[in-house]
Amino acid sequence: MKITNNQNLPAPLVALLSRNYYSKGASQYSVTELMSPPKIRRLREQYDDEMQIDVTKMIASQLGTFMHGKLEAKEVEGYINEERIFTEIDGVVISGAIDLQKHVEGGVVIIDYKFVKAWSVKQGKDDWMTQLNIYKWLVETVKGTPVLGLQICAIVKDYSPHDTSEGYPQAEAIMIDIPMWDSVKTETYVRERLNMHRNAKVHHEFGEDLQPCTDEERWMSETTYAVKREGRKTAIRVLKTMDEATELAEKEKGYVETRSGEPKRCTGDFCGVSKWCSQYQGELNVPA
Repeated sequence: MKITNNQNLPAPLVALLSRNYYSKGASQYSVTELMSPPKIRRLREQYDDEMQIDVTKMIASQLGTFMHGKLEAKEVEGYINEERIFTEIDGVVISGAIDLQKHVEGGVVIIDYKFVKAWSVKQGKDDWMTQLNIYKWLVETVKGTPVLGLQICAIVKDYSPHDTSEGYPQAEAIMIDIPMWDSVKTETYVRERLNMHRNAKVHHEFGEDLQPCTDEERWMSETTYAVKREGRKTAIRVLKTMDEATELAEKEKGYVETRSGEPKRCTGDFCGVSKWCSQYQGELNVPA
């Protein structure tokens, strides 16, 4: 992957941001790689030499990496920092790096740091639950230590004390409890993801189409219906169903504007390979 510097940032800053601090050790898949869409993984491998990213796009993720490094170096009694755990399933080694394990009576509580924007806290993320439950499974099956709780320590980068909307975080850093799965559910998920990645690799090597990403994997937003009125710049209300919107539009003597959902991971190129993705490019080329 080529890193560009379109804003002519100072060379020392570019060098710092460009450095790859990540290592998954002697494993074929990390937990996050296992969770990622197989299509994205294979396309990234295929087009790595052609991919580009501007260094400014790396600032947010690298700031999180730097904070993780500082936290990892701070040892406190009763906690285990940044432990990578390995296991093998059907000849494939997977690993997960756990930010923090807090010793409690009878076991540990797993804590994962997330450096996020407020909307992530408001919406919640299924990926957080999946990731932490795989960590739980690793700790219990490899180390034999009972896991008694899962928590996200969310550090909110854009916190505003003046925002009182529903679900908005109450402070710049909050603890979020994550529901726990049983080991059977987690191992079933891990095996299913491994099979998906294996199949994608085989199909890709033979030039076959890769399995499409799901709406969830593409971060598909909801289609909504805005009730508007001539002469007014903003919508009167934005509703989730056409029936509700039509009813309100009749009362307000206005009209309904459909705001179609979009795959934000694709449109924002957060995967890095949208320009080579037949699934996304095929949608763009469909006549309106």
